[in-house]
Amino acid sequence: MMIKHNLLDIEGTTAPISFVHQVLFPYAKEKLKSYLLNHSIPENQWQEITREFLVDQSKFPEELPKEINPTNVYLYLEFLILKDRKFGPLKEIQGKIWKVGYESKELKSILFPDVKGFLESSKEKGISNHVYSSGSVEAQILIYKYSNEGDLTSLFTSYFDTAVGGKREKESYLKIANQLNCSTGEVCFFTDIVEEAEAASSAGMSVVILDRPGNIPQKEHQFPLIHEFKI
Repeated sequence: MMIKHNLLDIEGTTAPISFVHQVLFPYAKEKLKSYLLNHSIPENQWQEITREFLVDQSKFPEELPKEINPTNVYLYLEFLILKDRKFGPLKEIQGKIWKVGYESKELKSILFPDVKGFLESSKEKGISNHVYSSGSVEAQILIYKYSNEGDLTSLFTSYFDTAVGGKREKESYLKIANQLNCSTGEVCFFTDIVEEAEAASSAGMSVVILDRPGNIPQKEHQFPLIHEFKI
């Protein structure tokens, strides 16, 4: 079946892991306390945070406050950042902090040098480009809008975050194909994580794994493996 859609991960695929972990995460952690003192957390997100906290409190009581409130919740969210927790409300807050950083020019995202050409070539061939990342949609857009390669947002059609489900779950990829109004066989998913590749493949998508500098070694697999995008 002909590929009509590229679905791309970000960390370790289009952007170096080092940029995410050595630039974005520390920036969000540094700004978290001041941001939360000046911005209230929406009620639905606060309820999610409270539920997550109650679960974590029994697992890591020595690292967390006894209870959370608007003035100390940053301590818990800092803890989640250190654990690299894929938690929706945290990702939303991080995205808003990064937005301030990008717009003030404190931040500029780093993309691998082959990414822009690949996206342009795909679009010229009539293949739509989409993003699927654990970061919020807002954070995804910012990475491609304020990049070292310029504003690349015109090269993307849509963005998906974990609101559609976890990246290691087959159902997430079925939902994405449904939202794209296509069969899963018309989608090629690019990632650096074998478990994500397995989930997408089980849903019927084609899969390519990226082995970039600094990526985490993966278990043995039979998926196509590339070191850079081919144009």
